[in-house]
Amino acid sequence: MPENHASDAVTALERQVLRSLCAGIGTPKNWTRLASHLSGYQWRVPDHRVVYEALRAIKSCEPATRRDELPAQVTRMGFPDLDFSIYFDGEEFSAAEIEGIIGRLKAATLDRG
Repeated sequence: MPENHASDAVTALERQVLRSLCAGIGTPKNWTRLASHLSGYQWRVPDHRVVYEALRAIKSCEPATRRDELPAQVTRMGFPDLDFSIYFDGEEFSAAEIEGIIGRLKAATLDRG
C-alpha cells in the first residue's frame, strides 16, 4: 500500500475511534476500558492526540458532558483552534466494534513502524 494511502487509513481509523469516544460507548466501564487500550498509542495526527488527552482529562463519561467540556479542556491545554465538529459527527459503534477498530489501528501503525 502506498505511504499516503496507509497514512490516510490510519488518520481515518484514529478519527473513527475518537468519534466513538466522544459519542459514548455504552457503559462508563466500557468507555474507560476502551480509552485505556489507547494509553500507549502514538497518535499520528497531533490534533487527535490532543483530543484523546482532553477526553481522558474530562472526568465525566456522559457524552453530553464530554461534548460540552471538550472545547474548554482543549483550550486549557493550549489548543484553542481545533475543529471539534469532526469528532461529533458520524455513526455510533458498539464497544466490540470499537475494540476491533482499535485493533486495526494498532496493526496498521505497527506495519508502518
